[in-house]
Amino acid sequence: MKKLTAAIAALALFLSASASGPEPVNELNALLNPSAAKVIKSEKVGKRVSSAFNEQFANATELRWKETDGLYFGYFKQSDRDQMVAYTYNGDLFAVVRQLKPEELPTGIQDKLSGKYADCVINGNISEVVIQGETSYYISLENKKTNRVVKFLSDGQDETIQKTKKKVLVGTVM
Repeated sequence: MKKLTAAIAALALFLSASASGPEPVNELNALLNPSAAKVIKSEKVGKRVSSAFNEQFANATELRWKETDGLYFGYFKQSDRDQMVAYTYNGDLFAVVRQLKPEELPTGIQDKLSGKYADCVINGNISEVVIQGETSYYISLENKKTNRVVKFLSDGQDETIQKTKKKVLVGTVM
């Protein structure tokens, strides 16, 4: 279970990080690597998973499935936003990852961004991750010196998941 939770969190990091931001962590590479996650056709996910997905995400488009670690991962768009879901083989919803806009964040997180992280700008997507009823938010932030991915809980509690210093070029231009 811990490995699956780490994989979902890593996916959130990937969705949060921009091209100029931090590199996704190793667990994500394992999740998205074709040797680790097998692409499968919709017919292969089974009736329980298909029914559960269609019931919960009736307006989904561009659906594609992968299978790994005892879960089916559905990648799709809904309301022009990238989303991902994970279902157990029994059709039980394990996790949902969706993209948010800054104004959709809970007030506690908005307050923390305007206070503690006032010197930062959001430089990628904001991912809301719900794993078995527990909600967290992964936000890629940037300031003059660093890129970082911060995990927030709904009440504004925060934890830096990944932080990298920006490279500074020193020298003269001729």
